[in-house]
Amino acid sequence: NNIQNIVVEDDRAAKACIAALKEANAGRATFYPLSNMDAQRELEESKLAESLPGFIRRADRLVSCDSKFRKIIEGLLNRTVVFDNIDHASDAARKLRFRLRIVTLDGQILNTGGSYTGGSVKRDSGVLSRSSDIDRLTEKAEALTKQLQKDEAELAELESECRTYNDVYRENEQQKELLLTMSRSQFSALDSANAKLEANRSLTEKLREDYRLIAEDDTRSDEEIVSLAAKQKHLKDKAETLRRHRAEVEISRHEKNDERDRVAAEANQMSVRIAETGKDKEAALLGASTVLEQIRAFEREREERKGQVGEFESMKKRLISSQGENRVRFEELEKEIADLTNDRAEVETHISEIDRRAREVQNETKNKNDQKAFCLHAHSRNENKLSSLRDSQDRLGSSLWDDYELTYEDAVRLNYPPVTKENRAQIAAVQTSCRNKIRALGAVNVAAIDEYREVKERYDFLNVQVQDMNTSYTELSEIVAHIEEEMKNNFLVTFNQINSNFSIVFTELFGGGTAELSLTDPENVLTSGIEIKAAPPGKIIKSLSLLSGGEQAFVAIALFFSILKVNPTPFCILDEIEAALDEVNVFRFGEYVKKFSSETQFVLITHRRGTMEVADRLYGVTMPERGISRVLPLQVSEIESKKKELLGDGVLQ
Repeated sequence: NNIQNIVVEDDRAAKACIAALKEANAGRATFYPLSNMDAQRELEESKLAESLPGFIRRADRLVSCDSKFRKIIEGLLNRTVVFDNIDHASDAARKLRFRLRIVTLDGQILNTGGSYTGGSVKRDSGVLSRSSDIDRLTEKAEALTKQLQKDEAELAELESECRTYNDVYRENEQQKELLLTMSRSQFSALDSANAKLEANRSLTEKLREDYRLIAEDDTRSDEEIVSLAAKQKHLKDKAETLRRHRAEVEISRHEKNDERDRVAAEANQMSVRIAETGKDKEAALLGASTVLEQIRAFEREREERKGQVGEFESMKKRLISSQGENRVRFEELEKEIADLTNDRAEVETHISEIDRRAREVQNETKNKNDQKAFCLHAHSRNENKLSSLRDSQDRLGSSLWDDYELTYEDAVRLNYPPVTKENRAQIAAVQTSCRNKIRALGAVNVAAIDEYREVKERYDFLNVQVQDMNTSYTELSEIVAHIEEEMKNNFLVTFNQINSNFSIVFTELFGGGTAELSLTDPENVLTSGIEIKAAPPGKIIKSLSLLSGGEQAFVAIALFFSILKVNPTPFCILDEIEAALDEVNVFRFGEYVKKFSSETQFVLITHRRGTMEVADRLYGVTMPERGISRVLPLQVSEIESKKKELLGDGVLQ
């Protein structure tokens, strides 16, 4: 671990190196000043280790170095010992009370304090093995050179095959598009079949519940009939008693007619009692008739309930038959899904190739964009140079005009007469006068014509370059426009698919309602924002901020599953995504995750029971000791199998 650290003469050199690294922001390094480094004190455990089985040697004694570096080696390694294997090392560590670092010959480490470091060790890389790597790589390079010559011969053959495969590839592209269309239709049919199956299951459960409630009502009706029959018997007994009492009263009245005058008051009282008794009798008879009518009504209701039970039994049989047909249809669909899965694997292979080509096109687009930026920069620089040259040309023309008030072409066209003997003196005088005038005017730039010629050549050269840059700029602009158009089309197709899925998934998760996605600027798709509109069932929502925290989280989950439908991924990690949901929505979320688990593996970090119930495997993390975490795995299928075994053995009731 310390092999990249740096040895310096003293602490002054170490400080200077640290200051240089800090100033250049070049990272961090560890320095060993020779003036400060000293060997650590040898422990008694080091001597004791020499007598233990498997001991090789102390680590600092296994390293050879210059004598002036010996203190550094001892300071780093004199408390590290080497054993032959991890078993001897483990025994020695316990006997040495974990005071020394122990290293085995295969690279496993027992640290001071008792921790272990180990695993596979790469032996073919690093600073210590570079010389051997160089020799090995040299031999490998020679072998690769020979192989390259052989491969070049095969390459010519492969190129001809490649052209053939390109034709096949184009045919496969067309077939891929057809298969993608078929797979989408099959998946839609599968979703519809699953929805129907779930609806049939829900209807079956509802019918079973209705049947149970009817059976309970029938039981209560029987109990009420028994109770009313007992009440009727009691009323009949009471009426019979009243009749007997009336007969006795009539006999007593006839016996005491002769004594009526004497006991008038008593007779009147008796008449009142008889009237009251008659009223009680009539009330009892009326109550008995009412009870009989209720008994008849209950009997009619029981007959109607028995008819309903028969209808529900027949409906249950029809549903069971329909369920069998659905199961057969489901098995057929599973076979079709298996075939489509195989086709999909082949299509995904082609898609991976297309993705590779797409990445190549993206890289080429990036390179073109870099070239475009470079061309724009060069074009700007050349425009500045061209402007400078034009200014220079204007200045030269102005200077010629200011000095002589004519141009070169005008001077040639002046056609001065040739010098002869007759006009020599006159021309000499004129010449002298002109020279004096020119001398009075100052020095003349005789190289102006050559400079103009050079500037003209450079101007023509730069003008050609500017035209080339303009052509390149036009071509790059067309390429960028084409790429942006493709990006726009691809984005719109994917956006429409996600929007369609979002409406369906939202309705399924919320049990109703509406949801849609819209672009804030449809004219500029690539720079437009995306607006989310969602209204749960029974609510009219104009802004997502009006939804509760749980509803906002559920909307986000619906959007996540909508994107996952368009582009399924093989692996997803969700960290407490359903923390804000209530128990009912947690259950819906769990069922929806299980629905997607056939194509995507989900790893859920959660504290909610509803999510845990749909998992195939659970991992609990606990901390039995401070700073030490422990993972407890739990296979749900194993628990179910053990529960069935215990129920079968009669252990659980």
